[in-house]
Amino acid sequence: MPELAKPSSNPGGTPAMRAPVAAGASSMEAGERFPLLLALADDESSVAAITVTQALASARGGVPSVVRALGDVRAAEMAVSPLAGIVVEEYLGPDYLNECRAAVAQQLSSVAGDVGWPVDVTDEPPIDAIVDRARGQHAGLIVMGLRRHGVLRRAITRDLLAQVVRSARVPVLAVRPELTHLPRRVVVAVDFRAASIRAAHIARRLLADDGTLCLVHVAPVSSDAERKGLERILGDLVPSPGMTMTSVVLHGDVQSSIEGCAQALDAELLAVGSEEHSLLDRVANGRTSMKLAHSARWSTLIVPARGGG
Repeated sequence: MPELAKPSSNPGGTPAMRAPVAAGASSMEAGERFPLLLALADDESSVAAITVTQALASARGGVPSVVRALGDVRAAEMAVSPLAGIVVEEYLGPDYLNECRAAVAQQLSSVAGDVGWPVDVTDEPPIDAIVDRARGQHAGLIVMGLRRHGVLRRAITRDLLAQVVRSARVPVLAVRPELTHLPRRVVVAVDFRAASIRAAHIARRLLADDGTLCLVHVAPVSSDAERKGLERILGDLVPSPGMTMTSVVLHGDVQSSIEGCAQALDAELLAVGSEEHSLLDRVANGRTSMKLAHSARWSTLIVPARGGG
């Protein structure tokens, strides 16, 4: 693996300078309190998603709300039940939704305590519910669980994640069950387009105060322009005391190079930008995109280009 660029950090424990806020920057990037949308499902990743959301609320000023969409679950249950025709009225009744709402509230309480986050339980399909709430609440970040086991369940999540990124045009943090804190080792794939630079800034906001962030650029050959470009991005990220930030230029296949770097650094989070026609488009938005997220080897931050919603 090539030698990393000289780490960027705040020496001597001096307070970090506040980075200038670009015109039109979201509250997520600007350092203000920002709305978080926690999209829960009934799987092993929900606890991690709740815990990470709580950490973002406590340490980074996030304002969470919760949505639990039952459309796919209820459709599947009714499809496999021999009594589907009989129980459909029960599934469509308010008692069922109330029971599910109470179950979600109990789960939140058992994991995060008395947080008082608003909970919305709906019988809509998950994609409709998540996108509608993200737009209506002007969400700065959507937090979802990333399933680790089961080919079918991973395929369902992969499809949902791709649809959310494509339709909501809001950054999505897909959390593996093992991530129960702010990530301490983050790899950001950078191609110098706006979406990947935006991904670096959001990833820095998610990074633990004692964490390490590495910018990775994949190119046929190295050049001074690329190295200087990475250094400029590192400077703009303004690390807090205790943070370490580095950069590296790799060569070869984009996906395998990024995965290799994440594995070498034992990354807890992989961040990618999703922008049409970019080098990383096939990693973060096209056919290859969800392979990174749904190999389920790392929690993944996918940041779309601005616009939409």
